[in-house]
Amino acid sequence: MSTIHFLNVLEGDCNIIQHDSKRVTVIDVSNAYNDFDTAEEIAVKKSQIRKDMYERTQVPSDKKNYGQKKLPDNPILYLKKYNINSIFRFIITHPDMDHLDGIKDLFDEFTITNIWDTNNTKEISDKANSGGYNMEDWKFYKKIRNSKSESPKRLTYYANNVNQYYSEDYIKILCPTPKILKECNEKENWNDSSYVILYTPPKSNGGHWKIILAGDSEDITWDYILENFKDDVTNIDILFAPHHGRNSGRNFEFLKTLTPTVTLFGNASSKHLEYNSYNSEVKITNNQAGYVIMDIQENVIDLYVKNLEFARDFRHKRAWGEPVRSVEFDAYHLVSLKP
Repeated sequence: MSTIHFLNVLEGDCNIIQHDSKRVTVIDVSNAYNDFDTAEEIAVKKSQIRKDMYERTQVPSDKKNYGQKKLPDNPILYLKKYNINSIFRFIITHPDMDHLDGIKDLFDEFTITNIWDTNNTKEISDKANSGGYNMEDWKFYKKIRNSKSESPKRLTYYANNVNQYYSEDYIKILCPTPKILKECNEKENWNDSSYVILYTPPKSNGGHWKIILAGDSEDITWDYILENFKDDVTNIDILFAPHHGRNSGRNFEFLKTLTPTVTLFGNASSKHLEYNSYNSEVKITNNQAGYVIMDIQENVIDLYVKNLEFARDFRHKRAWGEPVRSVEFDAYHLVSLKP
């Protein structure tokens, strides 16, 4: 029916949804580069701060390190592996560089129809190699943010906005609102300016799966969502943990409502993950499992991971036997969710 790919992109996020409509949604991008490197891209790749990103897993000494941090995915190559050459909607959850890393190369390599972007006012330093990222990507993003072009078309949506295409693709925007974005601009709080997306493909029992892609959202966002969309976010199936699952001094009370069956943790050092606050039956981290793939059918969601050793240990711990490799996904079956 549909497939979600949760990529292991060194730092930041990149998620790909292949809808049953045949449209493709890409949410954020990081570690994306094509075959041609500019002088600035070469300098960034050689910078010490970029090299340090490969070492930031920081798995506790009592935990096994599966080494996936050193084997990040390149979203451009990953999309091409699936013969994807056009992206219907590219969603920029918020304007942090770990969610924009490689955006220029992405646009060079793919036909992109629509861009979702907030009317944020973020500015960053123009110094080269800022934070280990390519400043050409930031300048390219600013052109998008200021663009009036119809191709690709930049769209700014808020909670409760409705559109035929994303309704057909089972997408609902939970945040931000104009009020929240205004507050974020005033306080330069870019995490709470994030798009939060509820994805609800149908189940065989007449209901809908509940999958939340949360960007880097924090407390202001979740206070609003619980006040306005509580039924929508109660007892969800899969949560892409906000801000990669980092602690960040945030309130985790929202999890008592969400109670996700599966929580996916993005690219953050293990020492920063608030792992114990997420009481899910299944918890998977990119920097241990590699990419995670969700094959969504009406009667089941099958989860696959790139790393065989991780899949084997996960399943053996539960006495489930050897993981089976999917040739289609080039990944190992981990677990199945039933309605």
